[in-house]
Formats: sequence, C-alpha cells, structure tokens
Amino acid sequence: MNRIERLRILLLLSLGLLTVRLIHLQLLRGTLYRRLAEQNRLRLVPEQAPRGLIVDRQGRVCATNRTVFRLALVPQELEDLPFVLSHVSRLVHRPVERLEEQFRQERTLPFVPATIVSSVPKEIALRLQEERWQLPGLLVKSETIRDYPLGSTAAHLLGYLSQPTAEELPLLKQYGVRPRQLVGRMGLERLLDQALRGQPGGLMVEVNHRGRQVRVLGRRVPQAGARVVLTIDAQLQSLIEQAFEAQPGACVVLDPHTGEVLAMVSSPSFQPEAFMTGDADAIHGYLTDSHTPLMNRATDGSYQPGSIMKLVTAGTALERQIITPATTIDCEGSITIGDRVFHCWNRDGHGPMVLRDALMQSCNVYFMSVARRLGVESLRTGMMQMGLAHRTGWLFEEQTGTLPQHHVMPGMVAMLGIGQGEVLITVLQSAVMVGVFANKGWLVEPWVIRSVGNRSLIPSAPRRRVGWSTETIDAVRQGMIAVVRDPYGTGHRAFSSLISIAGKTGTAQTHIPGQSHGWFVGFCPVEQPRVAMAILWEHGGSGGDLPADIAKTICEYVKVTDALLPKPERSHLPFVRETMAPTHP
Repeated sequence: MNRIERLRILLLLSLGLLTVRLIHLQLLRGTLYRRLAEQNRLRLVPEQAPRGLIVDRQGRVCATNRTVFRLALVPQELEDLPFVLSHVSRLVHRPVERLEEQFRQERTLPFVPATIVSSVPKEIALRLQEERWQLPGLLVKSETIRDYPLGSTAAHLLGYLSQPTAEELPLLKQYGVRPRQLVGRMGLERLLDQALRGQPGGLMVEVNHRGRQVRVLGRRVPQAGARVVLTIDAQLQSLIEQAFEAQPGACVVLDPHTGEVLAMVSSPSFQPEAFMTGDADAIHGYLTDSHTPLMNRATDGSYQPGSIMKLVTAGTALERQIITPATTIDCEGSITIGDRVFHCWNRDGHGPMVLRDALMQSCNVYFMSVARRLGVESLRTGMMQMGLAHRTGWLFEEQTGTLPQHHVMPGMVAMLGIGQGEVLITVLQSAVMVGVFANKGWLVEPWVIRSVGNRSLIPSAPRRRVGWSTETIDAVRQGMIAVVRDPYGTGHRAFSSLISIAGKTGTAQTHIPGQSHGWFVGFCPVEQPRVAMAILWEHGGSGGDLPADIAKTICEYVKVTDALLPKPERSHLPFVRETMAPTHP
C-alpha cells in the first residue's frame, strides 16, 4: 500500500505540474506563442522603392533611376542547379564556378531569390524569360537602380550610393536599411537619404515548417522617394567643369541677393556609379589619385587668398578712414620694413597710385602700405565682417579657414594686406565675400535645396548687413570694374562685349615654388548683378589666365541664355535646418 500510495502521489504531482505548465503556455504565454507562430508562418519578400529624382532649377534631371534586368535563382524551385548555371554561363559569358559562388553568397531563405547576375542586356533577359519553362528555379527580374545621366557633373554635390558594411548595418537598421541595400554616402544622397529612399513594399508569403513558400497572401506597392529640386543650373555647372578640363580647381557661382548656389564645381570630379556598382578598379583609382578627386575643393579646401584679399583691405581702410579713394601712394617696386625688402610683382614699380588704379593693377606696395597703417586688429575685424573664419551656413561640411594671430611682426601685417601669411579661406567663402560688393553690403547665406517633395525649403532670411557704407563699397567696385574693363587691368582677359563684368584677380604663393594658386572673384552684370563668383585654379599660376576665362564664360552664359529663374517665394530657415538633418551617420 505504501508503494501504491507513493505512485499515486507521484502521478498526481506530475498531473498537477503538467496542468500548471499548460495553464502557463495557453493562458499566460499563449498570445506570445501565437504571435511567434504567425511570424514563422508569414514572411515578407522586400521590394525596394524607386529612389526620388533630383532635378536642377530648370527641371533637368541630375539623378534618376533606370531599369536593369537581374538573373536570380529561387532555391526551393531548383531541380538541376548545374544545368541552369551551365545554360546561363554560355549566355552571359561568365564561368559556372563564379555563378555558383555568387549563388552561395546571396542565398538566404528557400523562397527568396538569390541574385547571380546583377545586370544583363535586355535581349538576353527576354531570351531567358522565354526559356524559363526548361530552367526551373531561374528568375528574370526587372529592377530600378540609380542613374546619373550627367555623369561626373555635380558629383560632389549629388554624392553617391553604396552598400553598408557589416559594421554599419546594425546601426542603419533602425533607419529601415536592409542588407545589401544602397544608402547615400556623400552630398545630397546622404543628407536626404531617408526622403529619397521612399517607402519599400514587397510580397507577403505563407511558408510551411520547412520554410518553403505555400502561397502569396498579398503585395504592398512601394512608394517612390521624394522629388528634390535644386537651385543649381546643370548646364552652367557642366560648362564650368568642361572649362577646367580636369585641372585641379574649384568654382562657386551664386545669386548675390538670395544666396542660391547656381553652380558648385570641384575639379577633378568622379563617376558616382562606380561606387554603386562596386567598380573596385575605379574606386581604388579615386582613393589613390594625388589630385584627390573625392574632395570637394569648393568647401573642404582652404587656400591663401592672394590679391583677392586686397578688396577686404581696401574696404576696411576706407571704413576706418585710413585712406580715401583719392589717397596716393607711390610704388617704387618695393617697400622696406625693418631689415627686409618686400617687392611688388612689378619690380619696376607702378608709380603714384590711387585706390582705383591700385586695384586695377593689383599693386602690392600700395596695399602693404595700407595694411601697415591699419594694423593686424583692424585687418582681422574687417576679414571677420566679410564672413571669413566662420561657417557660411552651408548645409554640408565646410572648412572655416583661419585668420592671423592678434600679434604679428610688422612685415607679416604687410603680407596679410595682400592675402599672404596666416590667412586661409575657402572658395565658397570667397563667393560670399565678393557677393557683398555685388549686392552693396549684404552677406548672404548660400543654400541649394528648393524643395523636397511638396515641402518648400527656401530660407526666409538668407542674408545680413555687413555694416560698410555705400561709399566704401562703391569705391571698391570702381576698382573691380577697372580690373576687367581697363586694358591694363590684371583681369582684362575676362572682358566681354556682351556683358559688363567686375572682378579681382589673385595669385597666391604656395609651398611649391613657381606653382601659385590663381584666383578670380567677381560679379556681373555690373549694373544689376545677378551672379557672384569665385574661381580657383590650384597650382595653375595667374588668376588672370584660366580663372578669368571661366569668369567670362559664366557671365556670357547668363547673358545669352537668361538662365536664372525669378526670385522664389520664401519660407522659414529654421525649418530647413531641422528637416535637412542627416538621417544616418
């Protein structure tokens, strides 16, 4: 009896434990397990949305999508893998081993297609589609991929796409990024990645316990990304890039009244599609090229300004009444400061010069003398008033440049007055600076995005007063007009019979003897300026050569094509800042 009682108690305990477990599974955890079972039964086969278009101010397409045909294999439908791979190999001219290796790498779930060839000609795709009945498991898919119809034009501004690395993927998943999905890496493609990516769709399929597809339950149609409208003029952008002929340099053209960037060129450029397609040879070439084609020289390069800084020196001296437009300084070809002799570029000397003529012929002695009268503190203040050593407000990364220290030797003060020494600026800062003389006293904030989808992103207050008088600016403008118009002006090569141009050339010494940076800054037309520009020819020599030629090309394009649209309506700049925040690292 004791043994029977013990067995009965053990049986009751077992039944009790089993009842408790069933209660726990069915009542307390039933909802969870039901959801897990449902998730195990239903799978989503994702379908990416077409990426949003990027167009210029005239509606010209800068970034779009094109259709490609991919070959994929569905693992659960394959009956004879070697036969299918052999047949495909003969048509696409790729080794069977390479196709098989690609299949193994791409394979995930039995019902998810694994891509073996990312792009095939339409003719081959149609032929294989017709032969699918004898090639079980082969799938011919048409997909859209990013396309840059302008090639390398505006590549630094547009950016490029590439797949996330294994280290980046866990972080990017929170933004909806899937494995092997292309994401923006630079420029607008990165800044607006989430808006351009759109909403993905896909097929909802039911699978059995082995993970094989049983049936398709439904499809969610992908929603294309937002259309982005820019302020740039793609035709002007391309024209400037062609003028550089891949020589290192940069150019920024903007509307001096609104801050709209009409062109931003960095030369040499690159092909964005190389990163999207994973062209290893091209990418390696870009990364090892001594001319650093991936760097945006317009915003990321800091350069000595050379003689274009004489505009700031002149304006600062006029404002502080150190000189007047009629102040005469005699240039004998050199100036002695302490025990050092500083030469003018014209060793024979320019003779007696007033401000207009000093700007026209870019006399070093004149502006070194003016800089000494000003002193380093006044020079620094004038440079800062013109936006130097500060961010311009550009949405992307940019260098701020540098200004001289508060205490420098007298000889260095003189050199600062002609843009040499401890002063560095960017091409974008230079365009903003010269815009002050075009619009008579306003420092503009450069911007490039007009709208994203149906959102207008035009800033409401893109400029602020510099504080210089109209008389000061007019006096400097007279010198800039003479630089181009007068036959003896250093920028006369930019003279055009079609349109009036004002400018200032610069030649900035570098650490490489005989390889100076050439500058040209200016605006046109003089009567009612519509564009302000800054052009840098890196290690090219004089700003009166290629940069002056490019300036003439820009202004004649504006005159002949009348390319610029009317001033747009405005919205709120703070909204731009919040909306345009990068969507991933």
